[in-house]
Amino acid sequence: MAALQESSVAKLLGAGRSGKVFLVESQSGAIARKIFYPDTIANIIHYFFFGSPNPYIWNKDAIACAFYRRKILGELVQFWFGDRLTVADALSTKWNQEFKAYQIDTEFIKGRHVSLLQPCSRERAIELPALVRGIMLPLQKKLIEAGLDGLVWQAGKGTPTALNNFLLASDTSNQPVFVWIDLESGVPALFPINIIALFSFYLPKTLKYKRAMFDDVDNYKLKRYIHNYQVELVANIGSQKYQEVLGWVDRLEYHQDEWKSMRRVDRSIQYQLKKGAIDEQQARWYSEHFLLWYTRGFWNIFQKIINQLLIQLPIALVHKIINIPYLQFFYNLWRFILSQRYRINIVRNYVARRIENWQNRKHLINEEADSLFQSLEREKSSEYLTDFGVHLGIKLFVKIIEYVLVPLLYFVGLINELVFITWLIVGGPVYRTIYTSWRALQAAIARQEIPWVALLVGLIPTAGILAYPCQIIWSAKGKKQKIAQFIVYDFFTRIGAKIPAWGGEDTNTEHFFNQIADKIANRQLNRRKPLESAKL
Repeated sequence: MAALQESSVAKLLGAGRSGKVFLVESQSGAIARKIFYPDTIANIIHYFFFGSPNPYIWNKDAIACAFYRRKILGELVQFWFGDRLTVADALSTKWNQEFKAYQIDTEFIKGRHVSLLQPCSRERAIELPALVRGIMLPLQKKLIEAGLDGLVWQAGKGTPTALNNFLLASDTSNQPVFVWIDLESGVPALFPINIIALFSFYLPKTLKYKRAMFDDVDNYKLKRYIHNYQVELVANIGSQKYQEVLGWVDRLEYHQDEWKSMRRVDRSIQYQLKKGAIDEQQARWYSEHFLLWYTRGFWNIFQKIINQLLIQLPIALVHKIINIPYLQFFYNLWRFILSQRYRINIVRNYVARRIENWQNRKHLINEEADSLFQSLEREKSSEYLTDFGVHLGIKLFVKIIEYVLVPLLYFVGLINELVFITWLIVGGPVYRTIYTSWRALQAAIARQEIPWVALLVGLIPTAGILAYPCQIIWSAKGKKQKIAQFIVYDFFTRIGAKIPAWGGEDTNTEHFFNQIADKIANRQLNRRKPLESAKL
C-alpha cells in the first residue's frame, strides 16, 4: 500500500458524503485520489453509532480494509461479470497531512454517469435499465452470497444514492461497460429508502454483526466462498492471482478485526489524536479516564453551539444585509416592469445556464446542446416564453416576501400563525393566477387562444412555475418545442437532485423525477410505453 511518487492535485472531480475525489497527475499517469473528510450530517450519525467520525478519515486499519476490499472485488467482479463490470483498482493509501485525513489512490476512469432523458435524443435511454437491472441487482446477490454484506449498500440495495457509484466507461458496443468507482460508504447501512430492504436485510445483518453495519465483511463466509469456487476462479483469474486473493482476504480479516474491536471511547480519542488536538500522553491518560474525556467533549460541543448561535450567526446576518445591492435590485425591478426585452433576456439567460449545466454533466452532447441553443434563438419571440419570464420574476419577488416580509409581519404580531402558513403555501399560486388571468382576459378580448393550461398548472404550488412551458407544449400540437420541453425536464430533474439524503445528482431519485418529466413532456418514442423507473 505504498504511496505513489510525487504528484500534484490538479482538479476536483467530485465530492460525496465520505470524501472528495481529485484528478492527480503522478509519474505513472493520471490517478483518482479520494481524500476522506467529515461531512456534518454523516459526522452526527457516526458519532451516534460509533463515537467518532467516519473511520476512513483517521483509522489506519479502516483505510487498509478499503484497500484490500477493492483488490478482492476487482477479481471477483471479473469472475462474476466478465468485461461488463470492473472495479477502479486501489493503488495506494497514505496519511494526507494537509487535510489531516487518510487518502486512497485508485485507477482513474474516463467515463460518465448514465444519461438523463431529455428532448433531443432517446438513444441513451437504455443506459439506466442496463446498469440497474443488468449490473446492480445481480451484483447485490453476488455480494451477499460471498459474505460481502456491507458492500451491498454501495451497490444500491434499497438506496437510490448508490447509482452514482458507477460510471459508464464504454457505450460503443451493444453491451455497455460499467466501472464501480466508489466502494466506501459515507454512513452506516441503516437508512435505505426501501423499508422492505431495511427489515429483510439491514436490520438482521445489524443483529448478526452486533453493530450498525458499515462496510462489514463476513470473512469466514468469504473464505468459504473462495474455496468453494476455487476451480472456477483459477480458470478465470489464474492460480497466482487466486493465491493473491487469499492473501488479501487474510489481511482484510486482520485489519477489520483491529478496526471493529476498538472501544467506543478509544475511537473518539484516536480521532482527536490524529487531528492533532491531543498528544500521545494525553491520549493514554484519557483512555484510562474516559468519563473526563466525555466531559471534555460535551464542554467543547457546548462552546461551539454558543459561538455559532450568539456570535457567528448574528455577524453573518448583518454582513449579508449590509452587502445587499439595493440600488441594483430596484433598478432591475424597474427594468423588469417596463421592458419586455429585459424579461425575455431573463428567460434566455436562465435557460442557457441550465443547458450549459446539462452539457457540463455530459447529459447533453455538444450537438444536442447546440440544437437547444438554436431553438432558444428561434423561440425567443414566443409570447408564452415571455410570460414564463414574468413568472420567473414573480417567483423571485414572492420568495423575497416569503423569506423577509411575511416572517417580519408574523414576529411583530400583525398576522397570526394561520395567515403565516397559508401565505407560504399559496403565495406563488395566487400571484401566478392573477397575472395569468389578466393574460387570459387579454387573449379573450383579442379573440386569441386562451392560456387555460397555464392557468390550471399555475395553481399548483412549486410546480406551477412550469405553467407556460406546459402551455407551449400543449399549444404546439405535435410541433417540436424543444426549449419548453427542456424546461420541464430540467425542473423536475432538479427536484430529484435537491431532495436531502436520498436525492442528489446522478442518483436514481433524480432519474425517477426525470422520467416524470418525460411523461409530462410527452416524449415517448412512437407512443411506446414509457420507461419504468428502475427500482433498487
